[in-house]
Amino acid sequence: MERLARCTLRVEGLDCPGEVPPIRSALDGRPGVIELAFDPQEGRVSVGFDPMVTDPIALAGLVTRGAGMRAEPVAEEPPIARGGGDEETWRVLAGRWGAATASGTALAVGAAADWSGWLRGGSDPGGAVGWVAIGGYAAAIVAGAVELLPKGWRGLRRGHLGIHLLMSLAIAGAVALGEWGEAATVAFLFGLAEALEAQSLSRAKRAVRSLLEVAPETAERIGPDGAIRVVPADSLCPGDRVRVRPGERVPIDGRVAAGRSAVDQKAITGESVPVAKEEGDEVFAGTVNGDGALEVEATRPLGDSVVARTTALVRQAQSRRMPMERSIERFASAYTPMAVALAVLLMVGPPLAIQAAGGSADWRDWFLRGLVVLVVACPCALVIGTPVAVVSALASSSRSGVLVKGGQSLEAMGRLRVLAFDKTGTLTRGEPSVVEVVPTPSGCPTRMLQVAAALGDLGGHVLGRAIARHARALRIAVPEAEDYHSHPGLGAVGTVEATRYHIGSHRYIDEVGLCDDAFHASIGLAERGPGTSVALSDSGGPLGWIRLADRPRPEAAEVLAELASLRLRTVMLTGDNAPTAAATAAELGLADHRAGLLPADKARAVAELDRELGPTGMVGDGVNDAPALAEARVSVALGGISSAVALEAADVVLMADDLRALPWLVRHSRRTLRVIRQNIALAVGVKLLVLALAAAGLATLWMAIAADVGTTLVVVANALRLLRPVDGPGSAAGRAQGA
Repeated sequence: MERLARCTLRVEGLDCPGEVPPIRSALDGRPGVIELAFDPQEGRVSVGFDPMVTDPIALAGLVTRGAGMRAEPVAEEPPIARGGGDEETWRVLAGRWGAATASGTALAVGAAADWSGWLRGGSDPGGAVGWVAIGGYAAAIVAGAVELLPKGWRGLRRGHLGIHLLMSLAIAGAVALGEWGEAATVAFLFGLAEALEAQSLSRAKRAVRSLLEVAPETAERIGPDGAIRVVPADSLCPGDRVRVRPGERVPIDGRVAAGRSAVDQKAITGESVPVAKEEGDEVFAGTVNGDGALEVEATRPLGDSVVARTTALVRQAQSRRMPMERSIERFASAYTPMAVALAVLLMVGPPLAIQAAGGSADWRDWFLRGLVVLVVACPCALVIGTPVAVVSALASSSRSGVLVKGGQSLEAMGRLRVLAFDKTGTLTRGEPSVVEVVPTPSGCPTRMLQVAAALGDLGGHVLGRAIARHARALRIAVPEAEDYHSHPGLGAVGTVEATRYHIGSHRYIDEVGLCDDAFHASIGLAERGPGTSVALSDSGGPLGWIRLADRPRPEAAEVLAELASLRLRTVMLTGDNAPTAAATAAELGLADHRAGLLPADKARAVAELDRELGPTGMVGDGVNDAPALAEARVSVALGGISSAVALEAADVVLMADDLRALPWLVRHSRRTLRVIRQNIALAVGVKLLVLALAAAGLATLWMAIAADVGTTLVVVANALRLLRPVDGPGSAAGRAQGA
């Protein structure tokens, strides 16, 4: 039986997505290797393996031998990383900028010497000026190729046609032809591009880090004697109490034990408005306290907090490739050898054909054309544009309180044609509300609510609590009930201000002999509508009935209309009866709904919609409707900040429990797909153009490298646009972005 263990390898030289393929090739399919996940921003590879077959040391050896990149096992990172890896990042950046600067300076010296010789009427390469120019160019090549040549050598040893090997061959070929200026220009431009690319990727890395580093490192723990000690936040245990001063970050998930304040939860939920908190309310690690001091009792350790679980899921999401990314890698793996073969063919084919025809071939010219094609053969712009776009989009989503678990979910969201919704708890509040109070001629609405609320306070039934909540919202004074007795499944009886009252179903009032013909007809008619009717009577007969129903979320109708404007068909799937479902659908403006569905029926409905109308997603509460959520192309759960189940089960979690994030996410996903398609079109288009120019002899080596690395920088910059701060879900700007 296959067992699964995990280890993390730190790989020297893994600093961009372009370095992933050789490592994947070295590990994928090897005995004992089960799963692979890559984090180029951190230079790490997570490996799931069978400990009975292999171990971390052996896996590191596979990477070192197979990919030519030194690897070593490292300890797993804590749930919330705090700046690890930054020193290595800045070392790489400093090295690349230094190499680019030195190369550029030496190139300038060589070019100045060349220009000086030209102004003097031409210079002999063996003369002093010519040797100064060659020396400057040689220095530029050496400085610019400090990192290029070792990586090119590693690529040659493992037979990997990567950018470093192709550029090394191009520089060596130019030097062999005596084109020192061309070789030096290629080395300088490539070194500069590497430095700019590293800086751009570092920006994406910092964006993800800033998303995760929200929880404070220390907390003020209140001891049993009231004394306050500053302790590490990760040492807090459930039951510990901490003081949170105004303006400080909450160090732990917990409940407010004392105090009142407004807490900014934007770091987790994306909400732009602080949320009022008072005694008994839940607060989360990493959120920012407002003007009031709070005393918080921890409910779970920091390692199990919402921000820690979210951190782990974001890291996992970065390593999951989207289908489009896998397709691009497959294309690149076939394209590069073909382009290299074309370069070799261009170097020898036409000259041989010309000579065979009796002509005189310029081998040097055709060799230069082949070198241009060799430079253009590198698929770096193709390979790197997609993962950078995905990481940027995932970071931007998380900032907006939308946790997307990987590029495949992001891509699926952007391709949806149908979105199915659970009703209870998703389109509706998930709890009953009073919608109608109908007294008999001898009854009074206010008195009915007073009595029903008093009995509801004692009973604890969900309908009784809803009536009590409604009465207090109307500022109706609720008296105390006495001598309360419940009849489960039917109703209850109790005394309020010396009068005996019965409350419950129509059947219950009928069974106790307090229902007359007129009331029977009235409540019977009400029971045909949506919701539940609760009857109230005293010893003299019925006083009236109160109808309760699960009310739609206030934003639901607007969200459904907005999704329709995005050409998404929306469907409600519910287990409720047909009248209740029809009434809710009509109130929300839904044209399509299906009622009376069991969980298996909902799953079949999702499969049917997907088959008939196109890719279908499912939105639920993350707890119920598991079969339907599993059947959907992408599952979306609400209530992430309070539901560990939602965080684990769904592909997408709306952390703020707000449906308005859905249209924003659809636009954001579609925008991400557009950016990726733009990057692919640009990369392929530029390469085809330069290939055509090279075949015609119109492209020089420096033009090819400028086009190649320039395209790489453009696609990275285009991908990083997805990090650009935009207003969150529900705002006008949020609705406009990506439209």
